[in-house]
Amino acid sequence: MKIELSYNRGKMGIEIPEGNVEQVIRPWKQEVQSANNVLLREILTGDEAEEFIRIAAGNKVCVLLDDGTRDEPFEDILPELFPLLLQATEVLFVICTGTHHPDTPDNRKIRDLIERNAHHVGIETYTIHTHDYRRDTYRYAGTTSYGTEIHSNTILDEADAFLVVSDVKVHYFAGYSNPVKNFVPGVCTFLTTEQNHSLALKDTSTFGRHPWHENPDRRTNPLAADEVEGMYLILGDRPVYALATISSERKLQWAGFGLIEPVSRAAFTLVDTRNTHTVNRVDRLIVSPGGFPNDTDLYIAQRALELTKNAVRDGGEILFLAACANGIGESHTLENFYHRLTAPLDEVLKTIEDDYKLYSHKPYKFAQLIRRLRRLWMHSEIPDAQIEAAHLHPASNPQEVVDHWLAEKPDAKITVVDGANKIAFFAKS
Repeated sequence: MKIELSYNRGKMGIEIPEGNVEQVIRPWKQEVQSANNVLLREILTGDEAEEFIRIAAGNKVCVLLDDGTRDEPFEDILPELFPLLLQATEVLFVICTGTHHPDTPDNRKIRDLIERNAHHVGIETYTIHTHDYRRDTYRYAGTTSYGTEIHSNTILDEADAFLVVSDVKVHYFAGYSNPVKNFVPGVCTFLTTEQNHSLALKDTSTFGRHPWHENPDRRTNPLAADEVEGMYLILGDRPVYALATISSERKLQWAGFGLIEPVSRAAFTLVDTRNTHTVNRVDRLIVSPGGFPNDTDLYIAQRALELTKNAVRDGGEILFLAACANGIGESHTLENFYHRLTAPLDEVLKTIEDDYKLYSHKPYKFAQLIRRLRRLWMHSEIPDAQIEAAHLHPASNPQEVVDHWLAEKPDAKITVVDGANKIAFFAKS
């Protein structure tokens, strides 16, 4: 059978005999799906929306939006959301980049969409700001119980109320990508992000765990708890609402609106139900992050491996299909991401445990995975020499890798994952 997988902005096919396919897993899609605007109108005309309109009236509202590294359909979201802001005296739109580069084509596109829709809806007094951790000014809001110093962008200081727009999915160390992350690290300093992300080395800082989870047994996640504490230090007593969505290929599968905690909890529950899977471990695994922008560079694409690695046995092999047209990652990440990964694997783990620097949780996780595999193959636009230096194996022809697997073991079972950045696997015991 031919299995189509996302790669960059297109698709690629892999031929696997049907008897060798353990499972093909993709992100959840509704069988009968409403148009994005229809779903949003249903959500944004209820009691929670009316309450937010009352809160916004006569106040300065800050709207925090995900940056361009996500693939949520802002072109559909903003026209339906903006009428809720018409009674505010002023609206501040902040694109939450954390330590990502602020001036990118995708972030500029978001700015253009905000301007166009604000004009169309009739929002007259507004400001758009893209968070820049290098150039913005910051206020010390306090220190969390985990020791993270919260320094937040001073542009938020004059806001009376907040509205967060966030696409929710599993996250390999924060539990879930969720509205809280638009505060910490979304609008904070490098130091705040570094201190928070050092908690990613803890085993319980992993997907499917969050202090707001409905299941008390899955509320322990030090990194996520640190982010929640930091958010409340920034907020003080100011209210915060959220529009949370679950999307796939720019189609909204679900949306919820209301106070940030209950809306986030509802999203976590649905993500668990629809996009987490308990699977048999297999000897061979094929992983696609889901194409652009989820495979724009290795730094971003790696999360797909972390979310799905439980599906492969120790000593197994993974074929990773990630175009990475923009290379390894942004220049400021290279020293503590890629360059540290090129050291011997035992050294990678030891030096990061002894001296964590921001971004080094990435090579730490990579080294742990690579050490327990026989090979991690990678089909990519990254030059072979760079792939090999990171202890990975270049795969110029993915089909040849699969054919070799089957020649070596004709009855091998292969699990195939597309859109792996939005899926997480638990292994059957």
